[in-house]
Amino acid sequence: MTENKDMDDFLGFVRNELGEGVWVPLYKNLNKSDKTEDGSIFSCLVAPESTDKAMEGYGWDLSPGSGGPSIVTCGDDIWYEQNSSEYFPLVVCREFHGTRSPYKEILQELVLYLNLYHDRENKKYVVDDDNGVEIDVVKYSSNEIVIRKSFLNAFMSAKQMNLLLFFENSRHKVTSERLPDEHVNEPCVSYTRFWDGSYVNGFNTFTRVLGKKLFCCLPRNEENCSPFKLGKEYESFVIKGDAHDNTKNSCDPSLLADYFGKNKGAPHYLTPVYFDKSVLLKYFGSSSEYEVQDSVIHKYGFWRLRFDNNSSEHVCVFLGDLGRDLPYSEQVYWKSFNIPPEGREMSSTYFDRSMMGAFADAQSPDLVFKSCFERFQEKWLNVKGWPLFLPLSEGDGHCFKTLHSLTKNEQSEFDSQVLSLVKVTIDSINVKALKKHISSGETGSIKILAEFLRDNGIQFEVAPFLGGLQGVRSTGVAHRRGSNYEKTIERLGINDNELIQAFDKILRKMTSLLIEIDQKLLG
Repeated sequence: MTENKDMDDFLGFVRNELGEGVWVPLYKNLNKSDKTEDGSIFSCLVAPESTDKAMEGYGWDLSPGSGGPSIVTCGDDIWYEQNSSEYFPLVVCREFHGTRSPYKEILQELVLYLNLYHDRENKKYVVDDDNGVEIDVVKYSSNEIVIRKSFLNAFMSAKQMNLLLFFENSRHKVTSERLPDEHVNEPCVSYTRFWDGSYVNGFNTFTRVLGKKLFCCLPRNEENCSPFKLGKEYESFVIKGDAHDNTKNSCDPSLLADYFGKNKGAPHYLTPVYFDKSVLLKYFGSSSEYEVQDSVIHKYGFWRLRFDNNSSEHVCVFLGDLGRDLPYSEQVYWKSFNIPPEGREMSSTYFDRSMMGAFADAQSPDLVFKSCFERFQEKWLNVKGWPLFLPLSEGDGHCFKTLHSLTKNEQSEFDSQVLSLVKVTIDSINVKALKKHISSGETGSIKILAEFLRDNGIQFEVAPFLGGLQGVRSTGVAHRRGSNYEKTIERLGINDNELIQAFDKILRKMTSLLIEIDQKLLG
């Protein structure tokens, strides 16, 4: 049975844990506050042809702060060296002779190669994946700098250099026990262990371990040089049948048929795939990241998906577009809302646009209203010189962008959309401008607008409709519900079991009001 020696536990950490996990320490302070231990971990890269030589020794081949660029002179010759050592530092330790505080920074070449963003506030370097998900790559503090191993491996592969993790740790003891010095050269770990008199008050001796651990780079090829998977993955979606008997197929565009003879017998690229409308709630709920428009969803800076959102019961996407336009993680999200195609069809609007190449107006009440509202606002301003509805503030801009027909019969969604519609219209009535065009002393925005429109020949019952809508917001959305709310929704013909249809009806009436004003007042 082998007797345990002092620092065996640290050597076990070196062999089994150091550099083996998701995070690799490029620098780490190992000092303990009670002064029983002191040491550190440091790192560098070394060329494969110099690796064997490095592993024959035990000391650090590169000290913190060295290895930077310099001018070299030899007799009359003078030249510039980007690296003054054959060992390549990953952490640059900056010293300023005591005139300024020292600090450590990540090698800029690594930062640029991996396209990392320096998030100084949170002390890390990050990068976005193909779906805009932020990945922490380097994290740092005054005592430690770590890097995600997959990204370090990619950099090592690109440079074709191996990694050396230097370690040094001294453990102080009050005993005077000393053992013979030890020197170990293993294929991936080299170290020396020795004992000497302690330099810390209160202790007699120390045991020190000094050495390095080797990690070899992968061959240089396209896959190894990238921290991301280069081959895109593809989900499968239901393309035939019903909820019990159906057929799924991959959305990989390279495996689908087209009109030019590609992949004969395979499902066509333009095979419609159907989804529950609730799939859109994620995008409506994050207006700073996404925008849902007529027949298209954007994720700002990352992807754009064409789809059919002009049907009342579902949304539809072509099978090939799912694979071409969506990253895999987003495909997984859409798959959870996938519904069978039996009994469903794409809207005539989307069919005309995508299959016939023809212009087609939107059908969905929300898309019709938003399109009509934008045209109306522009036309009114051009003709009258002032807006009938004031532009939304930056903080409320999302109310128009995310205004939509309900995706399900839920009171919470109904409430939020009523609130948005009221902000876009009633709360934005340009009272100041309208007062200049009416003779009465009315003060309420709805009454002022109603008087102005009535004076100009509008037959639409503005006050009852807008007053009712405002009442829904005031008695139900903004405050606790009570008898007033019940009376209001009854007056508007709203049934709690038919909220989808009720809100679509409100949108259609609002659109009708805009159209009548346009025809009567704008020519």
